[in-house]
Amino acid sequence: MRELLQYPDLRLAEEIDALEKHAHEDDPELRRFKAVRSELSRIAWSAYASALDCDSGPLSRTGVMIFPLDEGHAAQLLAALLESRKTPLRHDDFALGYVSTAASQSDYMNACNEYRELAPRSLALLSEFLAAHGPAIELAVGHPFRIGSTRQFQLVPRDVAADRHTDGWPTAIRKVFILPQGAGRRSGTTWFCQRNGEELTIESEKPIWVIFENSVVLHAPICGAALRPTIEFDFLPASKTSLEPVFAGLAGWYPWFPTSEGLLEGTRIALGRCYAEEPATGLMGRIRRLVGR
Repeated sequence: MRELLQYPDLRLAEEIDALEKHAHEDDPELRRFKAVRSELSRIAWSAYASALDCDSGPLSRTGVMIFPLDEGHAAQLLAALLESRKTPLRHDDFALGYVSTAASQSDYMNACNEYRELAPRSLALLSEFLAAHGPAIELAVGHPFRIGSTRQFQLVPRDVAADRHTDGWPTAIRKVFILPQGAGRRSGTTWFCQRNGEELTIESEKPIWVIFENSVVLHAPICGAALRPTIEFDFLPASKTSLEPVFAGLAGWYPWFPTSEGLLEGTRIALGRCYAEEPATGLMGRIRRLVGR
């Protein structure tokens, strides 16, 4: 991988993207690069979120908020989901510069969820949802945001209980579940341990949507006897709110760095550090540029 350092920034990022999609995930050079990039990513998102004061909105009190969803809109979202073609999650289906599902996790994700394509009708309905509820999301988190990724699926009935976990993402990146048929023990639901220590298991026969801090509060899916339709999107802190839906591939979760410029800078720094070709002098200044501030 050392030879990639000779390429211009964008070409370098594209070559790394191709390696992550097609090389074996246990390749030692690639694993070393990923470890360094992960640490830079953590630093960049932490600094970006701190500047926006991302842990001060009403959501920070419990880490979970539940809202009603108009039944007419819910019916449209459900119909669009069910009309969309079934498709498996593939580990190489992610956008340039995105954190993605590892190949070793893909089979597990497909066993848990029946994924559906995001057809134009579904994206149009999601745009309507964001236009209607975007202000409530911004009020809940207390800062501007943009969409990082989107997917739709049905939670599959399974006999094996899922582990209680947090996702390990930067904490200012959160999830929204749109549940057009509600959620409960029969159809499948989600358990949370909220930030105030109280446990919550969603039970609603009405359509709802849920915003939660997936890397702060413990949570776990609870499968029911039926499939549970879910539209999910992950959203990121931003300097200005954008309500445009973003599809980054079924395996794409969130960008490694807060800005496109940060991606190019961060990729080069990470690879250079792997081969001791990134001098310590001026490194912190370059790292500050990862957040675009």
